[in-house]
Amino acid sequence: MSNNLQRKINRKKFLEDEKKAEKELQNKISNIFLPDNCSLCNRGFDKKSREMAMNWMVVAEGETKALVCPQCWEERT
Repeated sequence: MSNNLQRKINRKKFLEDEKKAEKELQNKISNIFLPDNCSLCNRGFDKKSREMAMNWMVVAEGETKALVCPQCWEERT
């Protein structure tokens, strides 16, 4: 097999794996029972937003889960 063809195949597989991982992340985020807003300032949280999922903090104490936005998290620390 030529080198160009092998790169094309690898690139396609990489893109498919990346897309699959993104869908899995979305499913896991939506399946977790979290509040719909920041527990401190009441700012809204979009469960389908990858950026919010990566930047917001979840504080779990026993069965209780609190969701904290990045701004409140910085003020708290």
